[in-house]
Amino acid sequence: MGNFLGREELLKKEVLEIVKVEFDNGDFIFVRQMTGHERDVFERSLVKTIKDSKTQVTTYEQATEDFRAKLAVCTVCKEDGNLVFIPQDYNRLSSSMSAKRLETIINKAQEINKISEEDKEGLVKNSGSDLDGSSSSGSVENSDSVTPITS
Repeated sequence: MGNFLGREELLKKEVLEIVKVEFDNGDFIFVRQMTGHERDVFERSLVKTIKDSKTQVTTYEQATEDFRAKLAVCTVCKEDGNLVFIPQDYNRLSSSMSAKRLETIINKAQEINKISEEDKEGLVKNSGSDLDGSSSSGSVENSDSVTPITS
């Protein structure tokens, strides 16, 4: 049986899993797990906020265009775990990389980050209250600087 993890143990920087992804021609890259904060930023990039100017009602829609490239930007890294791309790279990456190669990357990124098809579909349902600031979470902002991926 494992040990109880207290506050100090839980607040220590966790070592993120990094895996090698090999392509058919022998080239390779590394993909890593995201932190909780990085996952939140990634998920917010997949939700489009629409505010009706007449009624002031805010609605949310899935914005899954470039999903694969956005996930690659958040997970492709060097062997030491430092990310390779900057958030603004997703559009260029989506336009320049073959679907086959991108799919190879994304399959591994989804696997190690536990992102299922159901997760993608549930983003809008679960994100509405979180995105408008009405979340009841008392979480403290991560000190790591992560730039949002914007569409």
